[in-house]
Amino acid sequence: MKTRSLVILVAALGCLSVAVAYNASASFDGQNPPHAVDTAGKTIPESSATQPDKPIIFSKDGKDPIYLELKPEAAFDHTKHNTDLLHTLDGKTPTACVYCHHTEQPMPVADQPYLTKSERKEVLTAKLLEAPGAQAVNSCRHCHFQAEEGSPKKVKYPKGSEPQDAKGEAVLTNRVAYHVKCISCHMAATKRDAKLKGPQGCADCHVKKT
Repeated sequence: MKTRSLVILVAALGCLSVAVAYNASASFDGQNPPHAVDTAGKTIPESSATQPDKPIIFSKDGKDPIYLELKPEAAFDHTKHNTDLLHTLDGKTPTACVYCHHTEQPMPVADQPYLTKSERKEVLTAKLLEAPGAQAVNSCRHCHFQAEEGSPKKVKYPKGSEPQDAKGEAVLTNRVAYHVKCISCHMAATKRDAKLKGPQGCADCHVKKT
């Protein structure tokens, strides 16, 4: 009887330790690991109504060494892309907030049937964020995680509705989401102005570990 009780106790403690270890390592709160950090090392929260005032480096979650390390200059300057017309799609009008924060608008969206999730009753603008108690804006990593990291959230396109930039991608991980948005925008910008140098190739942003 004592032996049986000891076995049961050891098994129970083993299960508990596994659960604790999993919960400690599988944190998907945007803080551990953070969704992003700015160039001063400050953690960017998963959701916020305050726009980042420094360039930020996105977390890509995936541990595969094929993705290499990000160069320091690969940090995304939110302010520049939000206000400087040189860094917009057409060079004439500011890029809309919902170009990246696509859940921050009512659904459906014309010509974008793959967008289905809405978290706002009106289209997000910078003006809305100036109001006291403004609704927080979700970061990319709020929904987009790396599937191979055991994420509880997997973003998939409705069958047959994938945008051209993401054809062949079954699950829209944050790595894919960043590349689709960043590279497609840079390609459009450099097409209208060949002097622009928006990164489009791997080596433009990534560097081998030393």
